Amino acid sequence: MTLNRQRIYILFPVLFLILLPLHGAQSETLIYEGSLNGDIQVKQQTMFNLRKPIKDLNYRFSIPQSFSNKTVSQDIGELRILYDPQPETVKDERDKNGNHFKVATWKNPGRNVNVGVSYKALVKVTLNPLENTAPFPLKNLPEDVLPYLQPFKLVQSDHTEIISLSRRLTANVKTEYDAVTAIINYAADSIKYTHNPQNYDALYTLQTHSGNCTNIAHFSLALLRAAGIPSQMVGGIGLKERWEVPIPQGNLVQAIGQGSHAWIEVYFPEHGWLSYDPQQSKQFTSTRHVKRTHGSDLNAIGDSWWASPELPEYSGTIEEKFLKDSVSVVFKSKEAAPKSYMLSNAVFSKPAIAIEKPPEPELKIPPLPIPPLPIPPVPDVKPSPPPEKIPEIKPPPEPKKKPERSTEESLEFGNMEFPTLIDTYRIVGNRATQVYNTETAEYVTSKYRYAQAFQVGEQLVLEQVSLAMRKFGGDGTIYIDIVKDENGKPGLSGIRSNPVFIETIRKRPGYYWVNFTFPKEASVMMEKGKYWIVLRHSGDVVMNWWYTPGKPYGDSYDTRSTLKGYQWEDILNYDFVFKIKARRPMSHARLD
Repeated sequence: MTLNRQRIYILFPVLFLILLPLHGAQSETLIYEGSLNGDIQVKQQTMFNLRKPIKDLNYRFSIPQSFSNKTVSQDIGELRILYDPQPETVKDERDKNGNHFKVATWKNPGRNVNVGVSYKALVKVTLNPLENTAPFPLKNLPEDVLPYLQPFKLVQSDHTEIISLSRRLTANVKTEYDAVTAIINYAADSIKYTHNPQNYDALYTLQTHSGNCTNIAHFSLALLRAAGIPSQMVGGIGLKERWEVPIPQGNLVQAIGQGSHAWIEVYFPEHGWLSYDPQQSKQFTSTRHVKRTHGSDLNAIGDSWWASPELPEYSGTIEEKFLKDSVSVVFKSKEAAPKSYMLSNAVFSKPAIAIEKPPEPELKIPPLPIPPLPIPPVPDVKPSPPPEKIPEIKPPPEPKKKPERSTEESLEFGNMEFPTLIDTYRIVGNRATQVYNTETAEYVTSKYRYAQAFQVGEQLVLEQVSLAMRKFGGDGTIYIDIVKDENGKPGLSGIRSNPVFIETIRKRPGYYWVNFTFPKEASVMMEKGKYWIVLRHSGDVVMNWWYTPGKPYGDSYDTRSTLKGYQWEDILNYDFVFKIKARRPMSHARLD
């Protein structure tokens, strides 16, 4: 199929006095009432590829359990485990948190090892208003939750930097709910999502302000425990099936990558344990979350395997099928924070009024003759300094570009960070432990259309646009439209790129830049303004476009999709990865 290279119409302005991301409008916490229900068939496959013969292989993996709390219930049924080849032994383990593990051992397996786990998960979420009167700081906690106040290797809640930040965040709050909200909002706003972080602990996350879901969970736990609030880490899986909720501006589409995922649970004396995903929701998790384990930190809940004389190669897949799926919620109100969208039910937070006891009757006891004691001098006590003001959370500055020695200066900008491949485990010695990294990419050559906004602050000439993508197959072409913004959505005036034929893209693992150029006869001059990259395709192309959870680059409404192709009513909760190459025209070039 050939593509008509006709121009859509020169619109052009792009943005850049300074290379700045689109941080303008703020997102918020959206309050809902209603329910979510999912009946999901899940299949997990784990493969160990033996590069050479091994004497023994041991695989310890978690089995999901049924549970319920005030907002979420999960029922697990029809569990089946298939081994190929059959292990020599399979042992059941229950840890102190009630998690269920299988430990399978193979002796001289002689070929690749496969483990398949399938089950049905019935997940129900109920969003009703809650009342919280627990005062802050908490007192008289039950014995069984005290272990979840302790520091651990990956949750350094006793470190001075963690303690100091936790105290500043909760300095003026009166209830536990308000303390938890202040901490979760800070974690959501201050940590930029990155894949394959160097470390996963809370202190590393604080010092780098970056990490994945494991880092964000550890960081939240450390701040909560430092504040005296019991909290635990949850390990499970996230499912890619998108779901949406109504908002005043249209529909908010929620999505998480399919694969291993980590979140937390927080203890409230009135309600027990409540589920929190610091990247997405408060007081609940969605029907796209299937819980497997909970505990102190990653070391307590992750799957692991060990072998001799060497570890085999590991890989895993997750497949899901929603047999039933309903989202029936009503938008009620919103709160101003955090910057990344968070969903919540209503919580009415007010400290309980202390009931004063009547005064005890005065007992008249004759005084005993007590000799006077010497009173030591009172030392000078300096008044305590006011609590340190929490610094405003700002996105990390874009790296400064060194001007080239040319009459035309080239620029590159965008949301440009992405991993080529994802690390799904860490090796220490002869033992590997699963980490909660997952692919975050959208299948963008489907019935939906996708668009990412960007902005420029001065006149530029557009040269090339690159998207972080992966080819899976099919035939046809992909191409993009660069269109001008109209009332916060992609408009109809702009220019179309040259087509990229799918057969010219080499199929390889992971993600990589796919470059889009423009017809030579079209001088793409962009003035100051806001623009959208709209991805389009012809034929039966199958491609994914990588995205970063949250809003590391733009504002609340800068990523959109639509089923119909032109209304752009769906607002996405992430930013796509893209790179724009442009140059300043001669009249604007800086000369050395």
